[in-house]
Amino acid sequence: MKYAVVEQQGQGIYWHDPSPYVAKLPEILPTLPPGARAFVSHPEHYDFSAPGCVKDLRPQALPPAVDRQERYEIRFAWPGCEDDVLTIRYSGVSSVEITADGGGPVEPSDFNTVRLDEVLPHEAGCSHELRLTSGTVRIVCADLAAEWAPTIAE
Repeated sequence: MKYAVVEQQGQGIYWHDPSPYVAKLPEILPTLPPGARAFVSHPEHYDFSAPGCVKDLRPQALPPAVDRQERYEIRFAWPGCEDDVLTIRYSGVSSVEITADGGGPVEPSDFNTVRLDEVLPHEAGCSHELRLTSGTVRIVCADLAAEWAPTIAE
């Protein structure tokens, strides 16, 4: 990630600091497509105690990374829960990169959750990078639509 900080301090221990990215948001927001802008500017997005924060969400599955697909979707749940709480739908997808820290596949599990994410402007529209506990997902797309479960969105 370019601004948000995720540093592993030890086995399963991370230091998270979204403040450099949050400080840059006023400059970045006008250059983002509308859906991406709404997603990252939500007041709970980086509030670690809020139900609308992405930190600690678990991807339910990671569809295969196939370049030049028009749409891509990731559904997220809280660890230990099977109910989707957040669905992100990407449109006009240019690329999807899924990389594990040690090579091999990135496995969704209660132990491989979102540490932080960052949405940046891109010539195609925007890029969305999700830093997981043991890997990274980066999607370049025209825009994204994030939909929280009704109980979270209220």
